[in-house]
Amino acid sequence: MIELNNTTQVRVRYAETDKMGVVYNANYFVYFEVGRNEIMRQYNIHLSDYEQNDKVYFPLFDAYARYIMPAGYDDLLTIETKFIYNDSLKMTFESTIKRGETLICKGYTNHCFVSQTTMKPVKPPATFLEQIISQNNIK
Repeated sequence: MIELNNTTQVRVRYAETDKMGVVYNANYFVYFEVGRNEIMRQYNIHLSDYEQNDKVYFPLFDAYARYIMPAGYDDLLTIETKFIYNDSLKMTFESTIKRGETLICKGYTNHCFVSQTTMKPVKPPATFLEQIISQNNIK
């Protein structure tokens, strides 16, 4: 099993809040995406390279969020993201969002690679796995 971790922060913008002044629920999935992008950036993984070279896409096929406490305008949120791959078609990004030490939201998104021609799931490109392993000294 391969696990990678990243922590990043985002400040809540006014446009992300609803009439009650709290973060609108769908925006937590945007924050999950921020975490996914940052973990990929940290480990020098560029999905566009695989799209171009291996003719695959990396769609989301399942998502879940559990809302625990509200966040509001100008809150500084910490997004903790864990990438999990265990030699299957599915790759999971687990996310937790905190304001200070207070847990605000947790959830996950599941992804897989699909062929650009058939749009059916395929194993991750060998170069993808090699890059994760070589970049991070995983054995």
